[in-house]
Amino acid sequence: MTLIEVIAFIIIVGLLVSGLIGGFSTTMRGSGAPKQVTQALQVAQERMELIRARKDVVGFACFTGTRFDPCTAAALVGSCPAMPASAHPACNAATTFGFTVTPVLDETGACMGGDVNYKCITVTVTDAGGTKLSELQSAVANY
Repeated sequence: MTLIEVIAFIIIVGLLVSGLIGGFSTTMRGSGAPKQVTQALQVAQERMELIRARKDVVGFACFTGTRFDPCTAAALVGSCPAMPASAHPACNAATTFGFTVTPVLDETGACMGGDVNYKCITVTVTDAGGTKLSELQSAVANY
């Protein structure tokens, strides 16, 4: 191979690679999926923070069943206080970007090996088509 052939090869490969990188970056910028996943993660994090704060308000013993999610109202039950539904934007369907937010509470402590001093929370965010975009899990301790 001569020096001229090597230089020509380098120039051709450089042009091909720069074209591929340019096309890839244009495709990524035009894609809505990264933005949608980021928004879904923010919505899930806001809801998780509200749920974890509810435990501080009602206490571990009253942090059960339908009472754990601050976005739904809870009636007075025994020594557990009545709680109105939160007006926080994370509970408002208009601010969830059309996502469905599903919080689930596991009171068995399965996430911590079945320890009853823990309750496990899972917040799942799906889009209008039912595709899961984000899922957060957390454990709340009895302290």
